[in-house]
Amino acid sequence: MKMELSAKTAKAFVKGVENMTDMILLSFSKGGVKTRTLNSDNTALLDLEIPKASAETYDFQEDNSVEVALLIADVKDMTKSLVVKDTLTVEYSLDDPTWLILSANGVEKRVRCKNASLLKRHKVPDTDSNWSADLPFKQAKAFLTTCKDVSTFEISVHHKEGIQFQAKNDDETLTLELSPDEVGLHAEETQKWLTNMTPANLLSLLSVASAKTLITLKGGHGSVIKAEWKEAGLILNGWIAPRT
Repeated sequence: MKMELSAKTAKAFVKGVENMTDMILLSFSKGGVKTRTLNSDNTALLDLEIPKASAETYDFQEDNSVEVALLIADVKDMTKSLVVKDTLTVEYSLDDPTWLILSANGVEKRVRCKNASLLKRHKVPDTDSNWSADLPFKQAKAFLTTCKDVSTFEISVHHKEGIQFQAKNDDETLTLELSPDEVGLHAEETQKWLTNMTPANLLSLLSVASAKTLITLKGGHGSVIKAEWKEAGLILNGWIAPRT
């Protein structure tokens, strides 16, 4: 198995994973590479996929998928010096399954793989889809960054009023309001949908996003919220538990 990634895609992948966990289980297949990570307090789950089409080159000849476990820090070390036109090459062979080979700018690094059988396979949580909205990350980041030290904020969704983020304490109230048209809101008209979230956890989950990115959020009432988006060639799906 061999793939070559642009610096942008490689760095985005590392950033997304390191905000969640330090050990990853990569699954290589003919369609690309996937990993699923759970954060340390079990409140957020993130799927990251590098589809074959997003790689500069991709060669996978096996009939079945291949799993490889490693520390994300070992990959990050090779991406630190990458600039725009650089690439990162990743090689793995079942004939020598102990090692994953990373190379960039003439430097080769052999990484000892971990025991994949010891890593837990996480299941995707059930998600209600009573509403969905395409949230501009620029505004969402501004809100979440400002209130990231607050323990909780409320997401309020109404089919006529739109979507509102609000955080408050004894001294201040912080609010972000977006109309139904601004976020392409689809919401069941039976009620106002309310969910409490931890700002820092949601901000960490959405770390691989840029100012122009639209994050599709889906949720219900006091339930798990799902986030879907694409960035730097990656396909990302995240789930975050409500704060109760």
